Amino acid sequence: MLRRRLTTSLLALAASLSLFAPPTAAAQGGGTVTGTVTDGGTGQPIQQARVLVAGTQIGTLTGENGRYTLRVPNTGSVTLEVSRIGFEAQRVTVNVTEGAPVVADVKLGQAAFSLAAVVTTVTGQQRKVELANATTQVNVAEKIAELPVSNMGALLSGRSSGVQVVQTGATGTGSRVRIRGQNSFSLSNDPIIVIDGVRASGATGDGLGVGGSGPSRLDDINPNEIESLEIIKGPSAATLYGTEAANGVIVITTKRGKSGRTTWNLSAENGRINNTAEYPDLWSLWGRRATAPNVSAICTLQEMVDGRCVAGVTDSLSRGNVLNQSDLTPIGTGNRQQYNLQSSGGNDKVQFFVSGQTESETGIYKMPSSEVTRLETQRGVTSLPSDIMRPNALARNSFRANVSAELRPNLFLQVSSGFINSDLRLPQNEDNGNGLMVAALGGNWRGDLKDSQGNNLRGYRSFMMGDVLAQTTSQNINRFINTATAQWNPVSWLATRAALGSDITFRNDLFISKVGEGPNTGTVRSGNITANRVETNQQTADYGATGTFQLLDWLNSKTSVGMQYVRNFRTLQQSTGIGLPPGGVTVTAAATRSSTQNITDRRTLGYYVEQQFGIRDKLFLTGGLRRDAASAFGANTRAVYYPKVGASWLISDEAFFPKGDWLNSLRLRGTYGASGQIPADTASIKAYSPGALTLASGETPGATLSSLGNANLKPEYSAETEFGFDLQMFSGRTNIELTSYNKSTTDALILRDIAPSLSGLQSQIVNIGNIKNSGVELTWNQRIIESDAVGLSFALTGSTLKNRMTKLAEGVATIPSGNRNTQQNRPGYPIYGLWDRTVTPRDVNNDGIIAGRSEVVYSDTAIYQGSSFPTKEMAFTPTLELLNKKLRITSQFDGKWGITKFNNTLRHQCQNGVTCRGRYDKSVSLQEQAYAYATADAIYTGQMENGDFIRWRELSVSYEMPTAWANKLRTTRWNIVLTGRNLGVMTDYKGVDPEASAANSDQRGGEEYFSTPPLRILMLRMNFSF
Repeated sequence: MLRRRLTTSLLALAASLSLFAPPTAAAQGGGTVTGTVTDGGTGQPIQQARVLVAGTQIGTLTGENGRYTLRVPNTGSVTLEVSRIGFEAQRVTVNVTEGAPVVADVKLGQAAFSLAAVVTTVTGQQRKVELANATTQVNVAEKIAELPVSNMGALLSGRSSGVQVVQTGATGTGSRVRIRGQNSFSLSNDPIIVIDGVRASGATGDGLGVGGSGPSRLDDINPNEIESLEIIKGPSAATLYGTEAANGVIVITTKRGKSGRTTWNLSAENGRINNTAEYPDLWSLWGRRATAPNVSAICTLQEMVDGRCVAGVTDSLSRGNVLNQSDLTPIGTGNRQQYNLQSSGGNDKVQFFVSGQTESETGIYKMPSSEVTRLETQRGVTSLPSDIMRPNALARNSFRANVSAELRPNLFLQVSSGFINSDLRLPQNEDNGNGLMVAALGGNWRGDLKDSQGNNLRGYRSFMMGDVLAQTTSQNINRFINTATAQWNPVSWLATRAALGSDITFRNDLFISKVGEGPNTGTVRSGNITANRVETNQQTADYGATGTFQLLDWLNSKTSVGMQYVRNFRTLQQSTGIGLPPGGVTVTAAATRSSTQNITDRRTLGYYVEQQFGIRDKLFLTGGLRRDAASAFGANTRAVYYPKVGASWLISDEAFFPKGDWLNSLRLRGTYGASGQIPADTASIKAYSPGALTLASGETPGATLSSLGNANLKPEYSAETEFGFDLQMFSGRTNIELTSYNKSTTDALILRDIAPSLSGLQSQIVNIGNIKNSGVELTWNQRIIESDAVGLSFALTGSTLKNRMTKLAEGVATIPSGNRNTQQNRPGYPIYGLWDRTVTPRDVNNDGIIAGRSEVVYSDTAIYQGSSFPTKEMAFTPTLELLNKKLRITSQFDGKWGITKFNNTLRHQCQNGVTCRGRYDKSVSLQEQAYAYATADAIYTGQMENGDFIRWRELSVSYEMPTAWANKLRTTRWNIVLTGRNLGVMTDYKGVDPEASAANSDQRGGEEYFSTPPLRILMLRMNFSF
């Protein structure tokens, strides 16, 4: 059905172009404009500046010497828009004639913020001043060589207000990006990713069931290949991107070639990775039990008081953990290397860019030295395999080739092709009884315990660390991202664009525990293997046309129409085997084998129309509408409509506005728009599972109902209003953006409990909830000192967030979630908020010891403890330039506040391992003792802590070596950079780290559960140009 609609739509859109027939014949022949773009302050050439014919998508980039040559399809008066991030854009008008080229040299003044900057949108490129919403631009190509950035999560962190990045610490694990909070309770809150005009996957926690955090497909993307990225923050801005854009959009533009001589850029970096976190000790109190007074035993404070241990008779209060023992710890020093080579060049007709990068990173986890000795002796070998010696490692290669060609003066083609190959190893960890950190911190610090094979555990929980690390888990990725975009401008006022692209990923996950190896539990040591083969294919077809008309001298019109088709196809083949023979490492070698297959195919077709009027190039009024249909909608939901309206007013250019030397520009803006979140692929479909049915005559093959489906299922619908202003003062030295937004999500998808008697099932996905996010965002760029020799500036971003569930269906008071149902989702409170009963100590006999249930008081019901997601965030990035700006020092400090964090590691130690301090040490507060006691009653308030923090996130020291030195190496430029990441943290949080989080999941609320904290990374990088 969708395929037929797509064909019909293409024909209809093609036919619609004939309606734009020009009233007069188009000028023929065209001409050429050439010139140089330079820095107005220094006179230095500006490379990679964009020169664009106003009102069209015809443009080019300046070369290394600032030169450009632009073919213009028509003669006569032509306005050029010249822009570069970091400079104030300019418009120049030239008279193009056939024959000799017209020369137009342009000078740009430096500015961190420019309303004339060009922004990439669904309808093409527009000036920022024309947009009614806030959009963040990041000049990646300019900054990446000097940033301590190894993945997209690190690149995005702290660069934009309202954008929060949750990063995990283990090598190869991915980042979660949240833009303006969490909009959905059941669906993903990830923004969509657009690369060179087509959709790409940014899924988090993709594969690798190791018990915790997994990789992110967003972090596959090589930041060194990116020219710039734009962050579109909410439904009001993302309306034309359609369903799935409610969480925002990250638009990535990869590097392009430029006309002129071929240039090469080489970079090499090397560094170390360290874990600087302090881990909690495991506690024990040694005493004498009344039944065996001559034998030392572990006694709790309660047992001392109630007589099970001899009162007052204690041997020692001991503490410690294996992580502080050099021969027992699985934590060591990691390392990282990266090498990148890029080339670009071309002529007036064809430009190219090619890039290749290889990187390898070995994480901090290692086989403890004592376990190396034990396993080598046990196996009769002199060395162990590298994959268990260093169980966490990543090797990744990425390649890209981009070509831009002018096929005719009015026809342009851009082809982009990227390939990514990666191999990742992760240890079993986090929420995993057979995991690494559970073995290290989840047991008892005592020397008298043995495992089931008779080994002295020496402080490990149940299994020796060598057996835990003998389980190997790996993931291999081969990913192809290809796009082709054609731009045709048949007449001067009409620009059309067609794009085709695909993001294809072949993923292989492999878990192996060889026979006789691994923890002695279940069937693990009998030899286990699980192999997943996954193929995902995200295809995009996009077509749009924009007509630009000068209706009156003071009134400009821009009309855009288009369509977009997106297909998401995924197939999973999972094979498992139990009972591997010695040396067996394949599923076919196992004694018992099983296999499952899962195929999903989701398709979305959308159309849009947008109308914009520009009044005297000061006031811009925009309205638009998008219509989407999707295969994941219920049968009774044919389509959904997303409207948008907005206004942008450069009020400082009005004659009535008071003028002052201190004010450069003031823009007011406001917009309303809507977008959505598509349901899960098969949520609307009634489904059955094959199986054996028991009849009176015996068992027979059949099928049972596995999903009720929902014919009325609709997408979640997010509508947002946004208001703000952009202020530039003091000759562009001060630039401030302030934005207020209010976003409401209706028809939230929630798994609702139903009576099993109706169908045999206990739940069904339905649209029953409303969620609201609101907040204020600030961006402040300030140049304090600016001269040829010295520069001092800073960037400040900050935001507030108020998240609330505003409505549930009648009869539904709350929805529990989170580990051990520590979260409640109730109207009037944040989603994923932490709830539990209050715990009050009552020391009846004033002996300083909480001796039991009689000395602890619990509230009757659970009380709201706080938001698991930050409600305030800020990032401060100062930059100091010295020695004629050859030495640049940049740092970043960021903070998050309003967080209540569930310390699930401490919960485990109090409840399962029985090793938390409050059970044994009477010197701690009565409150801490009461919390420890309450944990035994499954009340976890004492583990819900203040998670606020300020972190020294980045430091970069860059020095431009003398040109004479660079020339001796036969290069034109030599740059040395020292960088550091995660250099320190200030916090009252008592766990390992306030950013240590489990499972890449909003539903886990950012809890710490034997999680790897952010790691300190120190790097040395050299950049060469030639």
